[in-house]
Amino acid sequence: MASGSGQVLPRNRLSASEKVGLVLNLLPIPIVVSWTLLKSVFSNSARSKGWRRVAFNQFCFWVFSRLNRRQVRVVFGETLDTYNGFMKSIKMEPLVEELDGSGRLLWVGPKRTEHVALYFHGGGFLFGGLDAVPKLWIHMQDNLKQRGKPLGVALLNYTLVPDATFPTTLKESVIAIQHLIDSGIKPENIIIAGDSAGGAMVHGLLSHMLHPLDGIPELKLSAPLAGAYLMSPWVIMRDGKILHDNVNRGDILDPPTVVYWGAKVLKDVPAEAIPYLEGTRAPSNWFEGIDKVVKHILISAGEEEVLRDSIVSYAKTVEKFHPDAAFYMDEGCIHVEPFIFFAVGQPDRAKLIPFILEWLDKTFL
Repeated sequence: MASGSGQVLPRNRLSASEKVGLVLNLLPIPIVVSWTLLKSVFSNSARSKGWRRVAFNQFCFWVFSRLNRRQVRVVFGETLDTYNGFMKSIKMEPLVEELDGSGRLLWVGPKRTEHVALYFHGGGFLFGGLDAVPKLWIHMQDNLKQRGKPLGVALLNYTLVPDATFPTTLKESVIAIQHLIDSGIKPENIIIAGDSAGGAMVHGLLSHMLHPLDGIPELKLSAPLAGAYLMSPWVIMRDGKILHDNVNRGDILDPPTVVYWGAKVLKDVPAEAIPYLEGTRAPSNWFEGIDKVVKHILISAGEEEVLRDSIVSYAKTVEKFHPDAAFYMDEGCIHVEPFIFFAVGQPDRAKLIPFILEWLDKTFL
């Protein structure tokens, strides 16, 4: 199903052999997870995570490392379907705003405009966001409301690859921000945030504000955005030594998966557009002036994820040009683990979640 199409497009349909392959790859999962749990008894690191996280992480790793992009999309579904299911679970009517051209804003919980978080979900640009995404943001809404700072959260239901390729997602993110501003929300009351591929979208949006890309509407703000948060941003999409320096630590991703997904995303992207997609490939002075377009920046990485060192390198580059850019290393955690905590029903065990809350509280003065 393509974002906005309401139908399964031919390029996303599984062939007969892919359907068989999907079943054959899913069948061993109970055995694989059980074996992983058995081995975890002898690992201090695994025991500290608890069986739920170990099991969920192994499930994700097995799926990501063995299925192609069409099969993964079938397993994890579409963002709009996930959103509708979540809103039904909290007994609220979905609130969907169609954007000009393509893309949608999916409002999580009640629509509020005093402070707004525009969120870009992860998924390698290839599949939809998990229901753990709105769960995390409902949590932030509830806690900020108690502090007298009502928060509206809009998820961008953007077009996935290969239904559209770069720079479609960049154009849709620009249109989404412009839509919020045109509706009366001030830039200084908006944060942009994203995880994994969504973090890459945040990078692309900030890059476009600094270096307007031909063919994309220019975003002219009356004031800097309040903030930008990049959770485990996908800042390297091609193979390289830095991708192999932190492997075999229980992450849900491995270098071959990152490279395979990256090849799908980077296909036919011209060289001059690469810095907008792949953060570590941007020139050394790329972020000069970034403090003029966004007031606060937070970047986080899991200590045990394969993208860790590339994210650390990226964060150091950003910090050179922004006096209020913070980096958080999530100790003992993997790729986008705050969502995993919500997925397994243990958000109270995550150290990064309260840190994000405090950052949001300080960002929205």
